[in-house]
Amino acid sequence: MIDTALTISNSLALTEEQYKTIETMAGINYGPREIALLLDLDLNALLSDFQNPNSKVYHHYKKGVLAADFEVDKMFLERVEAGNITAGQEYKKASEKRRFENHKKRILNE
Repeated sequence: MIDTALTISNSLALTEEQYKTIETMAGINYGPREIALLLDLDLNALLSDFQNPNSKVYHHYKKGVLAADFEVDKMFLERVEAGNITAGQEYKKASEKRRFENHKKRILNE
């Protein structure tokens, strides 16, 4: 595992509770504007960090999205393993989409 603690900037100096809120909101598809409003943050400052891949805001936002996607995929896998045909089709479609997105990111160096 890569130690990113030294390379991630924390220009907004948010609390761990605020970062957890960012993760939760990201996981349920809220964007930076809604997050700034809920946390009473300056929108421009949040957007600046949100667009910086080396910021803690970016890190926690992406982590929230990934954690939510993981939980959904895990649920699909459990349903597939239990023999649910529809879940199998949905899981396959989601997996193909993720593979496509990962391939696109590799090509675009994201």
